[in-house]
Amino acid sequence: MITKEYIKDFIPPLKISDTGVRALQWMKSFHLNHLPVVDGLAYKGIVMENDLLKANDLNIPLSQMELPMNRIFINENQYIFDALDFVTKHELSIVPVLNNDGNYVGLLTLVDVIDCFSQTKSIKTPGGVIILSVKEKDYSLSEISGIVESNDALILSASLNQTNVTNELELTLKVNKIDLSRILASFYRLNYTVKAAYHSSELTNDLEDRYNAFMTYLNV
Repeated sequence: MITKEYIKDFIPPLKISDTGVRALQWMKSFHLNHLPVVDGLAYKGIVMENDLLKANDLNIPLSQMELPMNRIFINENQYIFDALDFVTKHELSIVPVLNNDGNYVGLLTLVDVIDCFSQTKSIKTPGGVIILSVKEKDYSLSEISGIVESNDALILSASLNQTNVTNELELTLKVNKIDLSRILASFYRLNYTVKAAYHSSELTNDLEDRYNAFMTYLNV
């Protein structure tokens, strides 16, 4: 899942010679709040809609406007997980991508990143989700995997987060079983703390609600 495999080339970057008017027009056309700016192949940075709206004269080239251009990007050989981290960390609607020579090669939108993850096997395969609370000193993914596999199931994805409780971790597992009863019974028997469990039908409804809410947000 390398970033360069998902680059979209139908959204062109802004040129340093483009005016503020054109920049705002393109943002409106592509439903984006940010766009990359280039000078030839040289990446100059990201221009933001809010900064453009504050400008005194939108009819002059971007090169003559006193705009803050944050020169942040990811490399084309980084994993798509880095693109997700990028948009989350910087709160952007795009991910500018550069090659090893430092030249601009394209971008991914936030929707592209989300769609990429929606196509992964861990999302598309039917199953359920189990959320465990474990002490940091007792955490062993190999042991937990063994418990799941002993019930003829496989872990499709695992996500580990630090909780507000000292030395306590929250582990979210996606497994390829719709009926979680046997797996849950094993965790209870071995004194694991199960915080929540979601079966396939519940997950489908929840994901559909989140998707509809997200699409409503994009259309605002």
